[in-house]
Amino acid sequence: MTKIFAVDAETNGLYGPVWAIGAVVLDPETGLVQSVFRGQISPGEVTDDWTRKHVAPVVNLPRYPGRADLLEAFWGFWEGYRGEERAAAVADVGAPVEAGLFRACVERRPAVRSDRGPYPLHELASALWMAGLDPDINRREFCGRPDLTPHDPVADATAAALCWARLAQLRAAA
Repeated sequence: MTKIFAVDAETNGLYGPVWAIGAVVLDPETGLVQSVFRGQISPGEVTDDWTRKHVAPVVNLPRYPGRADLLEAFWGFWEGYRGEERAAAVADVGAPVEAGLFRACVERRPAVRSDRGPYPLHELASALWMAGLDPDINRREFCGRPDLTPHDPVADATAAALCWARLAQLRAAA
């Protein structure tokens, strides 16, 4: 089974700029995370009330001096795993946040990145629905990891990767 590259980003409101990113590469055979990206800029840049109240307090990742630095570091991590032959790209609910993350990265250098983003960017919520499950199912319960902190981008990416792996196992057993 192909490795899983799962990503979760936090934005200033659903359509605002990215301020925190977590990504993991999971071996679906072992269920072990093999590689992790974690980073954020100052949460002081977050002005959206809901995000300031529910997300910013739980995010404590290595700090980058600015958004451009964060996006470049994430893109470098992504480049190590891009392509279906290396890892399947997964986001929990890919639009608008994670799709916007990849768009922001590509727009920084469109001449060299326009064909290097994830294609497809698989979406866990849609896969759950297609499997006859509630797309809003508790991810932590479904993957057996209630210890993962909601809204922490690394924990959310880990939960998405583990859920994707479980869905693949259920499909193979059917």
